[in-house]
Amino acid sequence: MRFSLLVNAAADSAAALTALYTAQALHNPSSDHQLYCLFLYRDAVHLANRHAWTGDAEQASAAQQWQQWIASQSVEAMVCVGAAQRRGVVDSNAATTLAEGFSLAGLGQWADALINSDRVIQFG
Repeated sequence: MRFSLLVNAAADSAAALTALYTAQALHNPSSDHQLYCLFLYRDAVHLANRHAWTGDAEQASAAQQWQQWIASQSVEAMVCVGAAQRRGVVDSNAATTLAEGFSLAGLGQWADALINSDRVIQFG
């Protein structure tokens, strides 16, 4: 079964970590489930900000945990370009502000994920 995740949760919310744990569980190769699309929208775009606050291992922020997981896995994490621009996460050079493994996408790509997924889970 293919799942798409829509993450709207702010980086400092519990829902952002719940979304991360769900994404990790769905990305497990031994599972019958597949993570088809991971789309960050609204305040969740801050999770992809390369310049987000980073703590030590015990106090790692949700953004830091997301970025470490995305960088270490072969998961495409799409960030809504409009939401990112409105919140100042990206400027004219997205490569300097987006963390590794995150890419800008439009709502058309999210619509494609809705069509091709068996289930959608929304956080936030």
